[in-house]
Amino acid sequence: MESKRNLALGIIFIILSSLGFACNQAISNAIGQRVGVFQKMTIHNLVGMVVFFFILLKTKEGFIGKSKGLIFLRALFGCLSTIFVVIATTYSKRSAFDIGVLTSTSAIFTMLFAGLFLHEKIRIPQYIAILVCFVGVVIIVNPNADFLLDPFAIFALLGALAAGLAYTIVRKLNGKATPNTLVFFYSTFCVVVSLPIFLIKEIYLEHGSFCSINDFFLLLGMGVCATLGQLFLGFAYKFAEASKVSPFSYSQNIFSLLISLVILNQTISWNSYVGAALIIIANLFNVFYNNWLIKKYLELT
Repeated sequence: MESKRNLALGIIFIILSSLGFACNQAISNAIGQRVGVFQKMTIHNLVGMVVFFFILLKTKEGFIGKSKGLIFLRALFGCLSTIFVVIATTYSKRSAFDIGVLTSTSAIFTMLFAGLFLHEKIRIPQYIAILVCFVGVVIIVNPNADFLLDPFAIFALLGALAAGLAYTIVRKLNGKATPNTLVFFYSTFCVVVSLPIFLIKEIYLEHGSFCSINDFFLLLGMGVCATLGQLFLGFAYKFAEASKVSPFSYSQNIFSLLISLVILNQTISWNSYVGAALIIIANLFNVFYNNWLIKKYLELT
């Protein structure tokens, strides 16, 4: 009974986490170009930095893990991923749903990089999943003449690629730093990188200004949503095995779709639905196939 209760809690928390991440991207998409990329980066990451600073003070987990080089690389690629995604949500005319689905390809990139750098074996069914995912990406991006007017979907894919590298490094860390430490170091790194660029580029060189009060609260909302996403993700993996709850993380795409249609009143094209279906199917197949391989390995041993 207790294991079923924990699994149910894990599923609830992973769904809440997905809602937080979907809202984070949707708010950035809604603000658009009213606020610069690095101003968005600075303010919304400040929230995570402060929250996880106090969490680490309370838990005494340590602000830096045992492998400083790998933790730095995880923060670097995580920061690059966030910059690319914020660029996509800021400048692209595409829906929040399109951007969200494209960034979800990070799971496929993680599998590829784990095979390349960690020498994890990639099997034929997984290569098929990669191919299906690639077809889905091409259908969503729709690289025709109109694409030249709005090429920012590529930044969403670059964000997914950088996230794949970050998650691969997390695998390599293998317990050398707690999730809370990693999130704090990543958030702090983002603030340290983005704040000077925001002040020099957007304020001094471009003679911009600080965001309005309304947009400031929206940016804080971005930070709260991202921070809750990270916290709920940690709770989910605390109550249940990642292999059992990870398929439910793709509910983020459902939330992105609902937010795009109901709240942002955005139009979703037919090719976005088709491409999204292929990407989600490919990702879910990869998750369930990995779970099957683990179960089969455990039975043999």
